[in-house]
Amino acid sequence: MRQPQDGTEKRNARRECKVRKERAVMNILRTLLLTSLLLAWLSACGGKTEPNRPATEPLETEPSAAAGQDAAKPDEDTEPSVIEGSEIEEETIEIKDSADGQPLLTACVTRPDVTGLVDGAAKRAIDRYYDACYREEKEWWVGGLADFARENKKSAADCGGTFLPFTVMESSEIVYDGSAFLAIRRDVEAYTGGAHGSHMVYCENFRKADGELVTMADVFRTEDYKSVILSQIADRSSQEDTEGEYSGRDFYQNWEEMLDRSFDESSFFIGPEALTIVYQEYDIAPYSAGTQTFLVSYSDISNELSERFLQEIYGGK
Repeated sequence: MRQPQDGTEKRNARRECKVRKERAVMNILRTLLLTSLLLAWLSACGGKTEPNRPATEPLETEPSAAAGQDAAKPDEDTEPSVIEGSEIEEETIEIKDSADGQPLLTACVTRPDVTGLVDGAAKRAIDRYYDACYREEKEWWVGGLADFARENKKSAADCGGTFLPFTVMESSEIVYDGSAFLAIRRDVEAYTGGAHGSHMVYCENFRKADGELVTMADVFRTEDYKSVILSQIADRSSQEDTEGEYSGRDFYQNWEEMLDRSFDESSFFIGPEALTIVYQEYDIAPYSAGTQTFLVSYSDISNELSERFLQEIYGGK
């Protein structure tokens, strides 16, 4: 018959439980950090200028050896298996745990298709932009994010919990096809652990003549375009005339301060009669409010717009 050991086993059990709880807390913090890094990585590929990279082939079916080494834990000898779709516009990457074959991460991307909307050098420039963008995203998925998913899975097993595979779903939409400009919206839904996923909206505006990415500085004649836009948004919000689901009274109490602090000059779409300014979830309102958008009419800020932009938006190429 087994004899008690002066409470040693109980103390060890309590100590182990404490360690597991601490690991769980650290996992939550790492989840928040990795989610932020993921969104920052995705945001980086929506930069202000077209990447100076040559056109690339479609994403490879298998990750490179370096990427596989980054994705694997030090005590594992094998790389994760990666399965990809064959469609050019729609691509899916599934990374599985080599130990049990269970999925760790699934990333599904629907690429923007500008065929028939632009041609020649302009189309090639836009294609190069997204080639570089998705190449960088894939490197992150099969590297850092897959590694973190593997750690999350092991931690869940150690603590008797359930691991939910990470997912990244990215869709795209042509929101404006004018005579001079093309506006593309990319929505990224990501789940990397935690109570719920995250949603980000990325905005890209291209000049049809050359495929160049259009920045907010290109649209305005004044360098202080931020003040111009914030003034318009504040006026519309006070009139409860937002384009988002929530009106001004449902924003954070310090929403005017957050309008300024959260302003992202790359988060806008060109439209036929107005700019659409985008604020992400949590920027100025609770998570439940989702993404907030505001229309800023050209007619209200015509004196602030650049001469070239006015000629292009109203006169075409």
